[in-house]
Amino acid sequence: MLVEILFKILSIFLLVGMGLFAHKVHLVPDDAVRTLNAFVLNVAMTCLVLHSMQRDELNDKVMGDVLWALGVFSLVTILIAILSSLLIRPIKSIPEEDKGIYKMQLAFTNAGFMGFPLTSVLFGKYALFLAIVINIAFSVLSYSLGAFLLIHKKGEKIFTLKLLVRILNLPFIASLVGLLIFITGFHFPSFINDTLGLMEASVSPVAMFVVGLNLSRSKLKDLFTKHNMILCFFSLIVIPAMTLGIDLLLPVSNIVLVTHVFLMAMPSAAVTTILCHRYDKNAKLSAEGVASTTLISLGTLSAWAFILTEFFL
Repeated sequence: MLVEILFKILSIFLLVGMGLFAHKVHLVPDDAVRTLNAFVLNVAMTCLVLHSMQRDELNDKVMGDVLWALGVFSLVTILIAILSSLLIRPIKSIPEEDKGIYKMQLAFTNAGFMGFPLTSVLFGKYALFLAIVINIAFSVLSYSLGAFLLIHKKGEKIFTLKLLVRILNLPFIASLVGLLIFITGFHFPSFINDTLGLMEASVSPVAMFVVGLNLSRSKLKDLFTKHNMILCFFSLIVIPAMTLGIDLLLPVSNIVLVTHVFLMAMPSAAVTTILCHRYDKNAKLSAEGVASTTLISLGTLSAWAFILTEFFL
């Protein structure tokens, strides 16, 4: 089991390495980052959201798990967003314009890109189904609350028309449409579904490749700065432990608990780097955070998988 986890993480990490190598040896032009970023954000992510939110008929037990999975993920994510804002706001060693990056990286994990394949391997098809359900809440929150954390400035009013307009992006709009799809049980015709599925499959490799392109401007020591090590500690240990504590207080089934905690133990979301390009933030810093948490997660994910399997399944 542990070997499978390591190989899955390594395969994803190699995508980062491919992007770094491709840029270093000039296999892709310098403007490839923005082009690929626009493709992931505006096309591939939108297809992923619309494709993943279609569902089959649900019985009462499954519907209960679905509602709890959506509820606990949303609750914990919003709580972490609030706590991370309070924690990072007074830190003077972090430039004001970079604080939003750390806030978003703490609140949102690589739940889809890494979470789906690892959850399927470790906990089975039903856990994968719940992970896809959780991705519904992830999509809505990451492209709204996440974007807000990224671009909101100190002293700026929370609800302003200018800020709300900036937050609007295609994946967020697709997430709202996707909610209607999920609620109504609507399905696209098979030929459209096949196209959406093909585009969805490109999200993970291209997004991690973009992270690698951004890392090509970084030195190895930049991955292990004090701030990144603190990010790793909170993202990979503290937050999943807090999630486990909250889930134990709620009447959720063990499989919902296991899936939720494991997804919250994932490294920082690659979508943070994608959104940094969208909002002209420090994509290099974001990519370093994604890379460092992904590297350290080789050990922590193995530990969390053992704990969850041993005590809750």
